[in-house]
Amino acid sequence: MFRKRRNQKRNYDIVFFSRPNSVFAEAYRKIPVNLEYANVDKKIKIIHITSAMPGENKTTIAINLAATYAELNKKVILIDLDLRRPKIHRYFKVPNDHGLSSYLIDQLEYEQLIVGTEHGIDLITSGPKVPSPHVVLRSEKFQKLLEKLSEEYDYIIIDSPPVLLVTDSSIITKYVDATLFVVNEKISRKNEVLSSIRLLKENNANIAGIIVTGKTPKNGHYYYRYDSY
Repeated sequence: MFRKRRNQKRNYDIVFFSRPNSVFAEAYRKIPVNLEYANVDKKIKIIHITSAMPGENKTTIAINLAATYAELNKKVILIDLDLRRPKIHRYFKVPNDHGLSSYLIDQLEYEQLIVGTEHGIDLITSGPKVPSPHVVLRSEKFQKLLEKLSEEYDYIIIDSPPVLLVTDSSIITKYVDATLFVVNEKISRKNEVLSSIRLLKENNANIAGIIVTGKTPKNGHYYYRYDSY
């Protein structure tokens, strides 16, 4: 049985923009470099971010990774594929009354789907909740959307639900070039992490790296570490 997570007050601050010269931002800047060297024989364009359980900072990683690519003058789009508990629209303070779910059920045109931001990152918000997210994620229209975006953007960053709660992340791995798995040293449990990695590998996920969050060293800095997998 999975343990209950403590409810924490959500901080929607985007570190890469609010503190661009901090140790936090510098840690994020290392991820694209490490990702490139870990996959020298394969072009990585669609990057999937997930974790075992909620509260492990996967959305924070996804947003700040997108910001890192934007700083490198790459054309980047961030997609909120957590169709059950979306958060990205809250960070960027944009409405979520329509979005990806609206597009996939033909209630929104492609030209209306993409939201620009002042930070040089384009967004696709999740949109209204749908009864069966796993069904829409398997749709041909979703696959064609990713193909179209791949032609228009240098990088596509996908924030997805946790692996152990729903099947969505396992579905998403079939469409992406690499998966980054987020582990929080303060709250992640070893058995949950190992179970998640096993499920991802069973679905042929390319786990390109593990990002460790939540550790507080002696100097008091909260930091992120990237490890190749």
